Amino acid sequence: MVSVQASEAEVLSTLRAGVSVAALNGPVSTVIAGDEDAVLEVAGHWRALGRKTKRLQVSHAFHSHRMEPMLAEFRQVAEQLSYAAPVVPVVSNLTGRTAAVEEITSAEYWVRHVREAVRFADGIGELNTLGVSTYLEIGPDAVLTAMARDTLPADAKATVVPSTRRGKSEVRVLLGAVGSCTPPRRPSRTGE
Repeated sequence: MVSVQASEAEVLSTLRAGVSVAALNGPVSTVIAGDEDAVLEVAGHWRALGRKTKRLQVSHAFHSHRMEPMLAEFRQVAEQLSYAAPVVPVVSNLTGRTAAVEEITSAEYWVRHVREAVRFADGIGELNTLGVSTYLEIGPDAVLTAMARDTLPADAKATVVPSTRRGKSEVRVLLGAVGSCTPPRRPSRTGE
């Protein structure tokens, strides 16, 4: 898997057999995956044009045809699980829009999620359209925080913060994140 500094449309125009878009992380941040040699050729094309590329440290070519051999077994496991309607609406990174209950509570949805591209940038766009103004990344570092900031419109009045940072105190980073997501308390008229 390789991250390419290019839009999805640009990358699609350079794909070849054995390579597909694995993730759309931002306006000019697209991840490709598939057959290693073919992926590296496409990445080389973009490097030759002066675009940044980064090989991702992953165990598999996720979200590509390379996942197909495990899909039947994964489907069997997913079909044995119990699903329930989410308590809060979920924006799907599979579709980039608010997920219907029947969609997200099916085994087939999760099987598709393994194989198809992650549409993170589209999901952030959907959240922005829905009026979301606070984004908290829950993960091992701040990679998605930066991607979300790059995806939001320049005039968006949004707070985007990570809950953890690699090599930093978890407690300090989390407290800082909560503090930046909490609106300041306004004093009451009685001065309390």
